[in-house]
Amino acid sequence: MNTVKINIAGKDYHIVGTEQEEYIQKIGHYVDKKMNNMLDVGENNLSTVMASVLTSVNIADDYFKERDRANQQKTRMNELEKKLREAQNKIIALEQKNTRIEEQKAELRLKLVEKETELKQQRNPYR
Repeated sequence: MNTVKINIAGKDYHIVGTEQEEYIQKIGHYVDKKMNNMLDVGENNLSTVMASVLTSVNIADDYFKERDRANQQKTRMNELEKKLREAQNKIIALEQKNTRIEEQKAELRLKLVEKETELKQQRNPYR
C-alpha cells in the first residue's frame, strides 16, 4: 500500500492505495485542476463543499461520456472486425475459385494441344 500526499484546492490529503505514487499524484492533480476551475468559475461564491459536489458531478459527467465513447468505439471495432472476417472469407473463396479456374484452364490447354495435334495429323496423315 502506498500513502501519497496530494493537494486539492489548497488542502493536503493523504491518500492510501495500491496504485503507483505517480498515478495517485496524477489523479490528485486532475481533481485539483477540476476543483480550482470550479472555484474560479464560481468567483469565490461557492463553498468548498459545494465546489466539491459540483466537481464530483463534472468528473462523473466526464466519466460517463468517455465510457459511452469507449462503448461506441468498441461497437464500431466489432463491426469492422466482422467486415474484415467477411472480406477474408470472400478472399479465401475467390482464391479457391481462382485455383479451380486455373486448373480448368490448364486442362483446357492440354485438350487444345491434343486437338491441335489430332487436327494436324488429320490434315497431313503421312507425317
